[in-house]
Amino acid sequence: MTSATLTAASGPEDAADRLGRTWHNASGGETLRLSPRELRLVAERLLQAQGLALGAVPAVRDLVLHAQAAGLPALRLLADRLTDADRTHSGRVEIVAEDTGALIVDCLGQSALVVAPALLDLLQAEPGARVALWAGRIERAALTAVLEHQGTDRGVVITVGGTADTEPGLPAVPAELADRGVLVVMERRAHELPDDPELRRLLPLVGSLPAARAVHQGIEAPADLWWSLFEESASALSAESVTSLKHAGATAVDDNGVIEPDLTDDVDFLGVPADHTPGDAGATTTYSEEQR
Repeated sequence: MTSATLTAASGPEDAADRLGRTWHNASGGETLRLSPRELRLVAERLLQAQGLALGAVPAVRDLVLHAQAAGLPALRLLADRLTDADRTHSGRVEIVAEDTGALIVDCLGQSALVVAPALLDLLQAEPGARVALWAGRIERAALTAVLEHQGTDRGVVITVGGTADTEPGLPAVPAELADRGVLVVMERRAHELPDDPELRRLLPLVGSLPAARAVHQGIEAPADLWWSLFEESASALSAESVTSLKHAGATAVDDNGVIEPDLTDDVDFLGVPADHTPGDAGATTTYSEEQR
Protein backbone atom coordinates (compact mmCIF):
# COMPACT_ATOMS: atom_id res chain seq x y z
CA MET A 1 0.00 0.00 0.00
CA THR A 2 1.39 3.37 -0.94
CA SER A 3 1.80 6.02 1.70
CA ALA A 4 -0.98 8.51 2.22
CA THR A 5 -0.30 12.11 1.26
CA LEU A 6 -0.15 14.41 4.25
CA THR A 7 -1.48 17.94 3.74
CA ALA A 8 -0.95 20.48 6.51
CA ALA A 9 -3.75 22.82 7.49
CA SER A 10 -1.77 25.76 6.09
CA GLY A 11 -2.42 24.65 2.52
CA PRO A 12 -1.59 22.21 -0.26
CA GLU A 13 1.83 23.81 -0.83
CA ASP A 14 2.99 22.13 2.37
CA ALA A 15 1.90 18.66 1.18
CA ALA A 16 4.48 15.91 1.47
CA ASP A 17 4.66 12.15 1.54
CA ARG A 18 5.32 10.89 5.06
CA LEU A 19 6.19 7.23 4.59
CA GLY A 20 6.07 5.49 7.95
CA ARG A 21 4.39 8.37 9.76
CA THR A 22 2.31 7.27 12.75
CA TRP A 23 -0.48 8.83 14.74
CA HIS A 24 1.92 9.45 17.64
CA ASN A 25 3.53 12.38 15.79
CA ALA A 26 0.59 13.56 13.66
CA SER A 27 -0.90 16.82 14.86
CA GLY A 28 -4.61 17.54 14.97
CA GLY A 29 -4.23 20.33 12.39
CA GLU A 30 -3.12 18.06 9.58
CA THR A 31 -5.26 16.23 7.05
CA LEU A 32 -4.49 13.30 4.81
CA ARG A 33 -5.59 12.83 1.25
CA LEU A 34 -6.19 9.09 0.95
CA SER A 35 -6.61 6.97 -2.13
CA PRO A 36 -9.83 4.92 -2.34
CA ARG A 37 -7.71 1.76 -2.25
CA GLU A 38 -6.05 2.76 1.03
CA LEU A 39 -9.32 3.62 2.72
CA ARG A 40 -11.06 0.48 1.48
CA LEU A 41 -8.24 -1.78 2.73
CA VAL A 42 -8.04 -0.31 6.23
CA ALA A 43 -11.84 -0.09 6.60
CA GLU A 44 -12.17 -3.77 5.70
CA ARG A 45 -9.56 -4.78 8.26
CA LEU A 46 -11.21 -2.68 10.97
CA LEU A 47 -14.66 -4.09 10.34
CA GLN A 48 -13.24 -7.61 10.59
CA ALA A 49 -11.27 -6.79 13.73
CA GLN A 50 -14.30 -5.18 15.39
CA GLY A 51 -16.42 -8.30 14.90
CA LEU A 52 -18.77 -7.57 12.00
CA ALA A 53 -19.94 -10.78 10.31
CA LEU A 54 -17.57 -11.49 7.42
CA GLY A 55 -20.40 -11.68 4.89
CA ALA A 56 -21.49 -8.14 5.80
CA VAL A 57 -18.02 -6.59 5.59
CA PRO A 58 -17.70 -5.86 1.82
CA ALA A 59 -20.95 -3.86 1.53
CA VAL A 60 -20.34 -1.84 4.71
CA ARG A 61 -16.70 -1.27 3.76
CA ASP A 62 -17.76 0.28 0.45
CA LEU A 63 -20.31 2.53 2.15
CA VAL A 64 -17.61 3.74 4.56
CA LEU A 65 -15.64 4.82 1.48
CA HIS A 66 -18.62 6.56 -0.17
CA ALA A 67 -19.61 8.29 3.06
CA GLN A 68 -16.12 9.57 3.87
CA ALA A 69 -15.68 10.72 0.27
CA ALA A 70 -18.96 12.65 0.60
CA GLY A 71 -17.70 14.44 3.71
CA LEU A 72 -19.62 12.34 6.24
CA PRO A 73 -17.76 11.20 9.41
CA ALA A 74 -17.59 7.51 8.50
CA LEU A 75 -14.06 6.98 9.84
CA ARG A 76 -15.15 8.47 13.16
CA LEU A 77 -17.70 5.65 13.41
CA LEU A 78 -14.87 3.11 13.09
CA ALA A 79 -12.78 5.01 15.64
CA ASP A 80 -15.67 4.85 18.12
CA ARG A 81 -15.97 1.13 17.26
CA LEU A 82 -19.00 -0.91 16.31
CA THR A 83 -21.62 -1.48 18.98
CA ASP A 84 -22.82 -4.78 20.41
CA ALA A 85 -25.96 -4.42 18.28
CA ASP A 86 -23.82 -4.00 15.16
CA ARG A 87 -21.85 -7.15 15.89
CA THR A 88 -24.90 -9.18 16.93
CA HIS A 89 -27.10 -8.35 13.94
CA SER A 90 -24.45 -7.37 11.33
CA GLY A 91 -26.90 -5.40 9.19
CA ARG A 92 -30.03 -7.53 9.63
CA VAL A 93 -33.25 -5.50 9.86
CA GLU A 94 -36.89 -6.46 10.51
CA ILE A 95 -39.90 -5.30 8.48
CA VAL A 96 -42.54 -4.24 11.01
CA ALA A 97 -45.25 -3.03 8.59
CA GLU A 98 -45.61 -2.56 4.85
CA ASP A 99 -48.01 -1.25 2.27
CA THR A 100 -47.79 -0.42 -1.41
CA GLY A 101 -44.62 1.63 -1.79
CA ALA A 102 -44.14 2.03 1.96
CA LEU A 103 -42.16 0.18 4.63
CA ILE A 104 -41.58 0.43 8.37
CA VAL A 105 -38.28 -1.17 9.38
CA ASP A 106 -36.73 -1.87 12.79
CA CYS A 107 -32.96 -1.41 12.62
CA LEU A 108 -32.51 -3.08 16.03
CA GLY A 109 -30.32 -0.30 17.41
CA GLN A 110 -27.59 -0.67 14.79
CA SER A 111 -25.48 2.07 13.25
CA ALA A 112 -26.67 3.64 10.01
CA LEU A 113 -23.73 2.48 7.88
CA VAL A 114 -24.17 -1.10 9.05
CA VAL A 115 -27.85 -1.29 8.06
CA ALA A 116 -27.62 0.96 4.98
CA PRO A 117 -26.96 -1.96 2.55
CA ALA A 118 -30.14 -3.71 3.74
CA LEU A 119 -32.18 -0.49 3.48
CA LEU A 120 -30.95 0.03 -0.07
CA ASP A 121 -31.89 -3.54 -1.01
CA LEU A 122 -35.39 -3.13 0.46
CA LEU A 123 -35.97 0.12 -1.43
CA GLN A 124 -34.91 -1.37 -4.74
CA ALA A 125 -36.92 -4.56 -4.22
CA GLU A 126 -40.20 -2.65 -3.85
CA PRO A 127 -42.18 -2.02 -7.06
CA GLY A 128 -43.57 1.36 -7.95
CA ALA A 129 -42.24 4.76 -8.97
CA ARG A 130 -41.86 5.95 -5.38
CA VAL A 131 -40.97 4.01 -2.24
CA ALA A 132 -40.85 5.44 1.29
CA LEU A 133 -39.09 3.67 4.15
CA TRP A 134 -39.05 4.60 7.83
CA ALA A 135 -35.98 3.20 9.56
CA GLY A 136 -36.55 3.16 13.33
CA ARG A 137 -34.15 2.45 16.18
CA ILE A 138 -31.17 3.50 14.11
CA GLU A 139 -27.98 4.97 15.58
CA ARG A 140 -25.87 7.69 13.96
CA ALA A 141 -28.80 8.43 11.69
CA ALA A 142 -26.96 11.28 9.94
CA LEU A 143 -24.75 8.71 8.20
CA THR A 144 -27.84 7.40 6.39
CA ALA A 145 -27.27 10.34 4.04
CA VAL A 146 -24.72 8.15 2.25
CA LEU A 147 -27.71 6.52 0.51
CA GLU A 148 -28.38 9.76 -1.39
CA HIS A 149 -25.18 9.09 -3.34
CA GLN A 150 -26.05 5.47 -4.17
CA GLY A 151 -28.84 6.08 -6.65
CA THR A 152 -26.96 8.03 -9.31
CA ASP A 153 -25.73 4.99 -11.25
CA ARG A 154 -28.91 2.98 -10.52
CA GLY A 155 -31.40 5.23 -12.27
CA VAL A 156 -33.07 6.35 -9.04
CA VAL A 157 -33.08 9.40 -6.78
CA ILE A 158 -32.83 8.83 -3.02
CA THR A 159 -33.52 11.50 -0.41
CA VAL A 160 -32.96 11.16 3.33
CA GLY A 161 -34.75 13.23 5.96
CA GLY A 162 -38.21 14.29 6.99
CA THR A 163 -40.70 12.81 9.43
CA ALA A 164 -43.05 9.85 9.26
CA ASP A 165 -46.05 12.09 9.98
CA THR A 166 -45.61 14.06 6.77
CA GLU A 167 -45.20 11.03 4.48
CA PRO A 168 -48.55 10.05 2.88
CA GLY A 169 -49.33 6.36 2.69
CA LEU A 170 -46.82 5.34 5.34
CA PRO A 171 -48.24 2.86 7.88
CA ALA A 172 -48.50 4.01 11.48
CA VAL A 173 -45.09 3.93 13.13
CA PRO A 174 -45.01 2.01 16.44
CA ALA A 175 -44.11 4.19 19.40
CA GLU A 176 -40.87 2.32 20.06
CA LEU A 177 -39.69 3.12 16.51
CA ALA A 178 -40.82 6.73 16.36
CA ASP A 179 -37.67 8.08 18.00
CA ARG A 180 -34.16 7.57 16.65
CA GLY A 181 -35.56 7.11 13.16
CA VAL A 182 -35.02 8.46 9.67
CA LEU A 183 -37.17 8.64 6.53
CA VAL A 184 -35.65 7.42 3.26
CA VAL A 185 -37.51 7.97 -0.03
CA MET A 186 -36.55 6.48 -3.39
CA GLU A 187 -37.97 7.75 -6.70
CA ARG A 188 -37.45 5.84 -9.93
CA ARG A 189 -36.43 8.68 -12.19
CA ALA A 190 -33.22 9.61 -13.92
CA HIS A 191 -30.64 11.32 -11.77
CA GLU A 192 -28.95 14.42 -13.11
CA LEU A 193 -25.50 13.37 -14.32
CA PRO A 194 -22.39 15.55 -14.04
CA ASP A 195 -21.18 17.53 -17.05
CA ASP A 196 -17.62 16.27 -16.59
CA PRO A 197 -17.17 13.31 -19.01
CA GLU A 198 -14.50 11.77 -16.78
CA LEU A 199 -16.89 11.67 -13.82
CA ARG A 200 -19.58 10.14 -16.03
CA ARG A 201 -17.09 7.48 -17.12
CA LEU A 202 -16.07 6.63 -13.56
CA LEU A 203 -19.55 6.72 -12.04
CA PRO A 204 -20.70 3.19 -12.98
CA LEU A 205 -17.27 1.83 -12.05
CA VAL A 206 -17.08 3.22 -8.51
CA GLY A 207 -20.79 3.64 -7.63
CA SER A 208 -21.13 7.27 -6.53
CA LEU A 209 -20.09 10.75 -7.56
CA PRO A 210 -18.04 11.35 -4.37
CA ALA A 211 -16.10 8.15 -5.03
CA ALA A 212 -15.60 9.14 -8.68
CA ARG A 213 -14.10 12.46 -7.61
CA ALA A 214 -11.95 10.64 -5.05
CA VAL A 215 -10.24 8.65 -7.80
CA HIS A 216 -8.48 11.85 -8.88
CA GLN A 217 -8.69 14.05 -5.78
CA GLY A 218 -8.39 11.54 -2.94
CA ILE A 219 -10.44 11.43 0.27
CA GLU A 220 -9.65 13.79 3.12
CA ALA A 221 -9.30 12.57 6.70
CA PRO A 222 -7.66 13.96 9.87
CA ALA A 223 -4.09 12.67 10.08
CA ASP A 224 -4.18 11.63 13.73
CA LEU A 225 -7.48 9.81 13.24
CA TRP A 226 -6.25 7.97 10.16
CA TRP A 227 -2.97 6.74 11.63
CA SER A 228 -4.67 5.52 14.79
CA LEU A 229 -7.11 3.53 12.63
CA PHE A 230 -4.28 2.30 10.43
CA GLU A 231 -2.41 0.87 13.41
CA GLU A 232 -5.56 -0.61 14.93
CA SER A 233 -6.39 -2.32 11.63
CA ALA A 234 -3.25 -4.43 11.98
CA SER A 235 -5.06 -6.46 14.65
CA ALA A 236 -7.02 -8.09 11.83
CA LEU A 237 -3.81 -9.57 10.40
CA SER A 238 -2.49 -13.00 11.33
CA ALA A 239 0.60 -13.14 13.51
CA GLU A 240 3.68 -14.52 11.73
CA SER A 241 3.89 -18.24 12.31
CA VAL A 242 4.65 -21.47 10.50
CA THR A 243 0.95 -21.70 9.63
CA SER A 244 0.71 -18.14 8.31
CA LEU A 245 3.86 -18.57 6.23
CA LYS A 246 2.46 -21.71 4.66
CA HIS A 247 -0.57 -19.70 3.52
CA ALA A 248 1.34 -16.72 2.17
CA GLY A 249 1.19 -17.42 -1.55
CA ALA A 250 3.10 -20.15 -3.32
CA THR A 251 6.25 -20.04 -1.17
CA ALA A 252 7.24 -23.52 -0.01
CA VAL A 253 7.80 -23.61 3.77
CA ASP A 254 8.77 -26.67 5.82
CA ASP A 255 7.29 -27.62 9.21
CA ASN A 256 9.78 -25.36 11.01
CA GLY A 257 8.87 -22.28 9.00
CA VAL A 258 12.04 -22.39 6.91
CA ILE A 259 11.63 -21.46 3.28
CA GLU A 260 12.55 -24.47 1.17
CA PRO A 261 14.97 -24.06 -1.75
CA ASP A 262 13.57 -23.30 -5.15
CA LEU A 263 13.36 -26.65 -6.94
CA THR A 264 12.41 -25.28 -10.32
CA ASP A 265 16.09 -25.03 -11.38
CA ASP A 266 16.28 -28.84 -11.24
CA VAL A 267 13.51 -29.23 -13.79
CA ASP A 268 14.70 -29.33 -17.38
CA PHE A 269 11.73 -28.00 -19.34
CA LEU A 270 13.50 -28.71 -22.66
CA GLY A 271 13.75 -32.41 -21.93
CA VAL A 272 17.57 -32.36 -22.12
CA PRO A 273 19.44 -34.42 -19.47
CA ALA A 274 21.56 -32.39 -17.08
CA ASP A 275 24.74 -34.24 -18.19
CA HIS A 276 24.05 -33.75 -21.91
CA THR A 277 26.76 -31.90 -23.82
CA PRO A 278 25.39 -29.93 -26.76
CA GLY A 279 26.73 -31.14 -30.06
CA ASP A 280 26.44 -29.79 -33.55
CA ALA A 281 23.36 -27.81 -34.37
CA GLY A 282 22.00 -30.61 -36.48
CA ALA A 283 22.89 -33.44 -34.07
CA THR A 284 20.14 -35.76 -32.88
CA THR A 285 20.05 -36.87 -29.26
CA THR A 286 18.61 -40.22 -28.22
CA TYR A 287 17.46 -41.17 -24.71
CA SER A 288 17.16 -44.44 -22.92
CA GLU A 289 13.80 -45.57 -21.54
CA GLU A 290 15.05 -44.71 -18.02
CA GLN A 291 15.97 -41.18 -19.10
CA ARG A 292 12.54 -40.76 -20.65
